[in-house]
Amino acid sequence: MSAMWSEYTISGVKINFPYKAYPSQLAMMNSILRGLNSKQHCLLESPTGSGKSLALLCSALAWQQSLSGKPADEGVSEKAEVPLSCCCTCHSKDFTNNDMNQGTSRHFNNPSTPPSERNETSSACQDSPAKNTLAAKLSAKKQASVYRDENDDFQVEKKRIRPLETAQQIRKRHCFGTEVHNSDAKLDSGKTIKLNSPLGNINSLSPQKPPGHCSRCCCSTKQGNSQESLNTIKKDHTGKSKIPKIYFGTRTHKQIAQITRELRRTAYSGVPMTILSSRDHTCIHPEVVGNFNRNEKCMELLDGKNGKSCYFYHGVHKISDQHTLQTFQGMCKAWDIEELVSLGKKLRVCPYYTARELIQDADIIFCPYNYLLDAQIRETMDLNLKEQVVILDEAHNIEDCARESASYSVTEVQLRFARDELDSMVNNNIRKKDHEPLRAVCYSLINWLEANSEYLVERDYESSCKIWSGNEMLLNLHKMGITTATFPILQGHFSAVLQKEEKISPIYGKEEAREVPIISASTQIMLKGLFMVLDYLFRHNSKFADDYKIAIQQTYSWTNQIDISDKNGWLVLPKNKKRSRQKTAVHVLNFWCLNPAVAFSDINGKVRTIVLTSGTLSPMKSFSSELGVTFTIQLEANHVIKNSQVWVGTIGSGPKGRNLCATFQNTETFEFQDEVGALLLSVCQTVSQGILCFLPSYKLLEKLRERWLSTGLWHKLELAKTVIVEPQGGEKTDFDELLQVYYDAVKYKGEKDGALLVAVCRGKVSEGLDFSDDNARAVITIGIPFPNVKDLQVELKRQYNDHHSKLRGLLPGRQWYEIQAYRALNQALGRCIRHRNDWGALILVDDRYRNNPSRYISGLSKWIRQQIQHHSTFESALESLAEFSKKHQKVLDVSIKDRTNIQDNGSTVEVISSMDNTPAFLLEAASHLSPENFVKDEAKMCVQELQCPEIITKNSPLPSGIISRKERSMSSAHLPLMEKSFIVFSEMIFIWV
Repeated sequence: MSAMWSEYTISGVKINFPYKAYPSQLAMMNSILRGLNSKQHCLLESPTGSGKSLALLCSALAWQQSLSGKPADEGVSEKAEVPLSCCCTCHSKDFTNNDMNQGTSRHFNNPSTPPSERNETSSACQDSPAKNTLAAKLSAKKQASVYRDENDDFQVEKKRIRPLETAQQIRKRHCFGTEVHNSDAKLDSGKTIKLNSPLGNINSLSPQKPPGHCSRCCCSTKQGNSQESLNTIKKDHTGKSKIPKIYFGTRTHKQIAQITRELRRTAYSGVPMTILSSRDHTCIHPEVVGNFNRNEKCMELLDGKNGKSCYFYHGVHKISDQHTLQTFQGMCKAWDIEELVSLGKKLRVCPYYTARELIQDADIIFCPYNYLLDAQIRETMDLNLKEQVVILDEAHNIEDCARESASYSVTEVQLRFARDELDSMVNNNIRKKDHEPLRAVCYSLINWLEANSEYLVERDYESSCKIWSGNEMLLNLHKMGITTATFPILQGHFSAVLQKEEKISPIYGKEEAREVPIISASTQIMLKGLFMVLDYLFRHNSKFADDYKIAIQQTYSWTNQIDISDKNGWLVLPKNKKRSRQKTAVHVLNFWCLNPAVAFSDINGKVRTIVLTSGTLSPMKSFSSELGVTFTIQLEANHVIKNSQVWVGTIGSGPKGRNLCATFQNTETFEFQDEVGALLLSVCQTVSQGILCFLPSYKLLEKLRERWLSTGLWHKLELAKTVIVEPQGGEKTDFDELLQVYYDAVKYKGEKDGALLVAVCRGKVSEGLDFSDDNARAVITIGIPFPNVKDLQVELKRQYNDHHSKLRGLLPGRQWYEIQAYRALNQALGRCIRHRNDWGALILVDDRYRNNPSRYISGLSKWIRQQIQHHSTFESALESLAEFSKKHQKVLDVSIKDRTNIQDNGSTVEVISSMDNTPAFLLEAASHLSPENFVKDEAKMCVQELQCPEIITKNSPLPSGIISRKERSMSSAHLPLMEKSFIVFSEMIFIWV
């Protein structure tokens, strides 16, 4: 391990951290480990930019590895001199297929070997010059001190010191076993894999460890580990370890990519992992990629319909185990889904099913969190969460996601299509006894839908509906013959029709199977969703029936059709293909779950620990009651920045003195629209670089845009900055291109001073995107983003909470409604201030904040509440904002100027960061060496309690050459490679000669 890394012992677990942890990170890790050790659930808020993801990953993986006695820094702390082959007795002979296929532990493939023998063998095998180095002696001394005080939480362990390595040495040390050239070689699943590398003779069933380590005799276990730690693994009757897997869920695939990048920076980057994703992100079959519904097309290929099959699927065995995957270049450390897709294309292997196969030997599984909450997806992915650890990051939307997971909607068109297909199966005498009951369900629902469509109540323009409670719907289902008694029988019929083969009568005494046609993928998906929601309604003696509302909605869709009939009614092809618009009624049957605890009931009580975390959980009081989960451990962490780095203010009036209250009535007026436009222009002329402006809805965004275009204000905004507008809907690639235009406008500013991005709360821009440094020097929020009060589901949810507030302890409907607005607001404000050295302004435009702070300020995140200032006039706010911006911009300009004049001499500390050559943890360490903290406490960071030749003291002169993470763009082409790749501390910390 590098001397720059820190080690902490928290709740008896040693955690390796890439740098000195912030106080908020220590608090996070302490809370997580308390929850993991005591099997309690955690609700943790830590502001964006405070290193929340690293704290989650390091603490959870350290705890997991402590159960197996594995070294936490495996794959990172090994020196390059360590022999590539193992000299232990268990590798002195070749193993047969039977040896490898026994149900042994994932971590220890030879559990019968006594721990004492394993330790002795380990000592013999690892007898190398590295043992006698100063680093090894200090490590042994450190380990002894740990055992003297095991119960000291937050104990900062002494650092192990070793000379800095070159970038080439680090790369060799991380991936010394990955030179695989025959990537297209065929791999037989039942044979030992022989690769064209020095590691080709190592047993292939060691998914837990990268090549070079022995999992059969625990050769990778360090001498410092106690014998007891090797005996902590509990095994079931099959001999497999019961070490919990970690399911790490977050909201989007983009956020998963950010998490895996963070994991790559840690000592745990070599952990066996996988990423679950949809076919939209992972399918590489050319016929499926171009299809509108990839799920259905993929299932059709797997079913072999039309004589076609998926050749990518049949190649999954090539990389379906962790060990084989890690032998490929770039996959020995934490990888992203795009890297798996790239490898899949190269090897002609399906990434979608490969990721699913990798679950078996993975220690941590990343996925969107609806994969964990949605019963259908859990069943499809074959996810068993019993006694596992579930971490849900960015969980501010978890209540909505849980309700959606237990809800289902089906159109009349879908029901009719399924009915016709089932009818065809019955008429062709294909599994008639199984298809008939399913067809009857479709017929009953269609008839009920048609009968009740006449009694719909109009709600809005061309929109009408009728609503039933869950219990009322049970009575209707009973009339259709669908009851608590008959539903399990229907489930059995449905399972039967999905079987692709059936046994036939024995011929010549031998039983055979034949292929049977099955229903289409679209009908399968529809029936699975319908049966999922019916299962919730009937479960536990209809316990959840009161949590549902069933609604028939009627809307209209306009379609363009070619008029192909003549005056006599004969079908003809028109010469000019005249088109006519036709209005068609669309009926939708909705099963809406209003209680997120319904979906959580599947995992609550089964999993070991649930950890909900986000930068914007506030207000936190609704989670326990809404989710039905008791969060024993809760935390609201402070931000890592100083108060001087952020400007937080509310503005209740514009440049002309008009009050700005963004209620629906006010936003319709030209006065409000013009005043907001003038305010936005003033801020754009005051704050340089990038500015984000968030509005409550797309509807208001379009109104303001139209008004500003007509008045000429939009042109003035474009003169000041490049103006980008967030699109509603559209393709992901189009959105990514638009974001890149914004980033480029900020980075390469010409005549214009940066860019303005106008977006919407709860939109794509407000969720999970990183606008660090110049990309967001100010975030402006207009109004308070309350949900649409006229939305039918919002209305029903408010009524539901009012009805159950006293009995179940739910928040009253009004409080729930307001909390939704605050969470969306906090999420938008969190786009600014993304790391410790960042700075920016948060501008909240609405006079309700100042007039009623107890109501409208209390829902904001803790770190924002603590610093908010109310400005009585726009002039005072703009003056304060200008002073703040100029002050920090001046500091930034000075640092950039100084950076170009850095001299390479013995009295200057140089932090030279190269994105291509410098390890990520060194870049992070550099970013934490701010002058203020360096003098106060960083002096002891690397040499705490150790006797070293040279240590910085509080009286040391302040270095002038420290470069923060913001200043990585410094040209360093004239410097030698060693100086480019590492941080040289002369006179600041000890130097080993």
